[in-house]
Amino acid sequence: MYKKWGLPNKFLVVIALTIVVLFLPTPQGLSVSGKRALAAFVFTGTIFALQPVPLPFAGLMVQILIAGFGLAEPDIVFESLSRPIIILILGSLFLAEALRKHGITRRLALQSIVMSGGEIDKLLLGLMSIASILSMWMENTATAAILIPVALTIANQVEDKEESNKLLIMLVLGIAYAASIGGMATVTGSASNAVASEFLAEIRVWTFLDWLRYGFPSLLIVFPITWFFLLKQFHFNIDKINIDRSREDLEKLGNFSKNELEVLLVLAITIILWISGPFFEQSLGLPQSFMSPAIVGILAVSYLALRRVIEWEDVKGVSWGMFFAIAAGLALGDALKRSGATTWMTGIISPVIKGSPYMISLFLLVFASIFLTNIVNNATVAAVFVPILIQIAVADPSFKPIQLVLPLTMGTTFGYALPSASGRMALISASGIVSSRDMFKFGTILSIISGIVLIVFFFLLNLIGMI
Repeated sequence: MYKKWGLPNKFLVVIALTIVVLFLPTPQGLSVSGKRALAAFVFTGTIFALQPVPLPFAGLMVQILIAGFGLAEPDIVFESLSRPIIILILGSLFLAEALRKHGITRRLALQSIVMSGGEIDKLLLGLMSIASILSMWMENTATAAILIPVALTIANQVEDKEESNKLLIMLVLGIAYAASIGGMATVTGSASNAVASEFLAEIRVWTFLDWLRYGFPSLLIVFPITWFFLLKQFHFNIDKINIDRSREDLEKLGNFSKNELEVLLVLAITIILWISGPFFEQSLGLPQSFMSPAIVGILAVSYLALRRVIEWEDVKGVSWGMFFAIAAGLALGDALKRSGATTWMTGIISPVIKGSPYMISLFLLVFASIFLTNIVNNATVAAVFVPILIQIAVADPSFKPIQLVLPLTMGTTFGYALPSASGRMALISASGIVSSRDMFKFGTILSIISGIVLIVFFFLLNLIGMI
């Protein structure tokens, strides 16, 4: 795509679409600044989808545009870069880099291979489990990038080329899907989760544990269905794979090093405090923000830096794209709210949501988010629609904000059909391992299945009064 369609042309498309929106007649009920905010939304969606520049620069350009359109003063726009949720994400990225530096992620992957005994179903389960667990705490694309070489090593042990290729496709798809599903479970797992959590925190007490309470059960339900789906799509003429090389590599690693154990201990304590920080604050009479997730995360990273377990050279290459994409999403969401564009869009969407049974509303929210995430960055989807859903819920006592926000946000997990859906799908597409046809075929089917499962899950939660 990049060879066929040059970068300058992509940016011209972004600019052209933005200008078209700016010069369209202003709809009734929408202010001029509201129309500018909608143009900023179009700019954000297209620049993240086409990526004529790397993601960090795209995020900064969104913020510059918002200030340039007069939607907010520069100091207000760039304030989004320093919000607690942004610092929390930064801390989680640095902690993930500590895991990678000391080989903990590779050790876990090798251990899962050895434990599988070479059985294909267990191999897939092991790699998907590692991808899912890691993606709860680290950036999903980075997780996929770490594990895909492991999948290549496994597939290369199969002599039959056709069987080897099928196995590789299944393992790589499993890694990408599991990385997405794992990200659904926590605030730190996905950019859309972070954006949604920030907006929810503006209207109610919303903690790391609150998200985990709904996200983790969703993971536990969707994960085995995804694993089973992949096993049914691929059939092999071999029973077991030679895992001697993985066993040898694991033996070469030896026992856990002191640094590995220290990183694991710090990560475990950090996760415990992320989950139970408010409890300790109340029990010990500490200030309310003393154990906020952002502070805990940065304290953990600071400790590892003081101990020289990680250096700046280790962490400066983290996925800054996620950091700036979330900040851009928050700035865009604020601009849409301040300009009245959110209220205007709420007036359009509200009758559909209010006039439908909850099951129908869930269907519309989940599948709209799945569709949009395949073409628009998930942080942008959350930034635009979460404030709208919050306004609808606040105005209608029959709804709670989380009844609408969580299904939509978690639905962005299932963007599996196109490379533009996420960094991990783009990664496996660029690798040449999975064809566009296979990605679309398997991704579309699994997106529909996963979406239906998510809808049923939230409908049942509502039915028994747990949401």
